[in-house]
Amino acid sequence: MAVFDNLNVVLDRRKEGDSCVFNGYLEDFLSVKEDLPYHELFTKLLALDNELRICVGLGFNVNKNVISNQIIRYKDASKLPDKAMKCPYVLYINKEGEQKGIILSEEYLLSKGYYYCLTEQFAVLEDSRNELVAMSLDNPALILEKTEKFLKPKARAGAIQREIDNYYYKNVKEMIEIATANAEEAVNDAKKVLPELEDKGDYIYQAVTKWYLLKKVVYVSYMMNKDILNTECEKDIKKQRFNAKNYADAIPFMAYSEMWRLKKED
Repeated sequence: MAVFDNLNVVLDRRKEGDSCVFNGYLEDFLSVKEDLPYHELFTKLLALDNELRICVGLGFNVNKNVISNQIIRYKDASKLPDKAMKCPYVLYINKEGEQKGIILSEEYLLSKGYYYCLTEQFAVLEDSRNELVAMSLDNPALILEKTEKFLKPKARAGAIQREIDNYYYKNVKEMIEIATANAEEAVNDAKKVLPELEDKGDYIYQAVTKWYLLKKVVYVSYMMNKDILNTECEKDIKKQRFNAKNYADAIPFMAYSEMWRLKKED
């Protein structure tokens, strides 16, 4: 099924579903979430097309049957409660017979990670990978520009995604550097924040999700790059897979058990 068909049947909490917080028209969501941090941005997106719908907090799990996840081998990601990994926002629409979706989160690499997870084999949007683009809430102007372009007839998701990629980094190696720095920052933040928290659960789940998404982005992006295969890896797919795994392994993280044990010093 296409992206609209897939998401339109997801039940939210209003309908006693456990897959997301809200799923329906963007206009309705804005009417009940007036204190939303991105209210102004979403209002401007609604002005582009009032038929836009939004799925909020779409939950999912790591699928251990997917080969890339077995290679990444980040076991802590499988220790999370059911659907603890949540994609913040997915906008979607069926416009003149063309179904399209936009994944949004607070950081670009995380949005890309959500895209890879939600469109991988056996995932809810497996059949929709050519109908989705991923963007970051840190740049509202870019979101509005690319969304307006994407909603036009015959607009190609892949071409627009490459334009967005070029805004954030020049090549895969620079992307890996950014991912590594973001993961290291998350480690340092966890060491400061967790000792102060009485209920550590949500913070830990979000941290594990972030490290997993960054590892996923690094592995998949490296593996998908044909230039890297032909030059750096000398057309040897096994070498490319080996390098991709090493880069993903190098993304820093804190162990699940270590985070739970962090306590405030007396």
